[in-house]
Amino acid sequence: MATMMEYTVSGKPSIKTTRREVPIPEPQADEVLIQVVATGSNPKDWKASRNHEEGQGINQGDDIAGTVVKVGSNVWEFAPGDRVAAFHRMFTPHGSYAQYAIAPASTTFRLPPNISFEAGATIPLAAMTAALALYQNLKLPLPWNPARTETPILIYGGASAVGAYALQFAKLSGLSPIITVAGAGADFVRSLGAATHIVDYRRGRVVEDILEALGGKKLRYAFDAVSYNRSYANIAEVLSASSGGEESYIDVVDPPSDDTANPDRENWQWPAGIRMTRTFVASAYGAAHKYRTQQEAQEDRDFAYAFYRYMSLLLAEGKLKPHPFEVQPGGLESVANGIQQLFDRKVSAKKLVYRIADTPGLK
Repeated sequence: MATMMEYTVSGKPSIKTTRREVPIPEPQADEVLIQVVATGSNPKDWKASRNHEEGQGINQGDDIAGTVVKVGSNVWEFAPGDRVAAFHRMFTPHGSYAQYAIAPASTTFRLPPNISFEAGATIPLAAMTAALALYQNLKLPLPWNPARTETPILIYGGASAVGAYALQFAKLSGLSPIITVAGAGADFVRSLGAATHIVDYRRGRVVEDILEALGGKKLRYAFDAVSYNRSYANIAEVLSASSGGEESYIDVVDPPSDDTANPDRENWQWPAGIRMTRTFVASAYGAAHKYRTQQEAQEDRDFAYAFYRYMSLLLAEGKLKPHPFEVQPGGLESVANGIQQLFDRKVSAKKLVYRIADTPGLK
């Protein structure tokens, strides 16, 4: 039986990885087996790993970029040798912190020749989180049918990977003005050429600066791409002050469990007139959860299937920029350190990426 090396992640008391030799997995009927060239870390990795004792972790990697090796019996779009990126089914075996990984065919998409594997590893989870939030939850105009009237949007956390992709999609959708909140990553956000206004939260007057940027315009749509440090409270205040009495909408990503600045977040009551949805990217492959019914998750799966393929076109035409990345030394040996950096909030305006071939001692 052919084997490979994989790294499992656990998080007590600090982030650690365990290297082990396991059989190369076989794809199920609707799955693809990919030889991983590069992968990246996400905040979700430390959130999940904190639930596992040392030595009892799982392979947390979800961003796959590599070459198709084998496809399941129902897969007709891909063949061995195809350059692809893919979103692994979270919290299941055969993630991307390994030489080979498994992904649903529906969340696999081609990488055009102008996109490196390292850049491709920044896309699957973060970009789809942004797309689900804007289009499935907030119901904003799609890029191929952009807004015909002025539609302001607030994107909180524009320097994060999710926020940066949301900014690019918002511009492609013809939304305006596009207001974002950032700090040390403001120069990167500016380089995207998507936001019309960048509010620096370090000034300590986020609400006032957002309202000033609006210039009296009604704001009815907001996406909180960070859910940290009372971001939701700032957004709620802005929406209440600027919606003109009309119903307004906010979508938030899953809030981090270590956010001591948000002691009341679980009991937070949104002001009247604000409708909240929450994006959990697992619905991209049809997984229902607390905030999405099975029917809604199936609709998200169908949307993700189409939008991943649309992203291949945007990437090929240069209309979508992969997130900046920093390749970590030592390949998968650096995964624990990378996830720890995310937990310690030492990463801004970049993704941490690992090349599998850089891992010492692999076959």
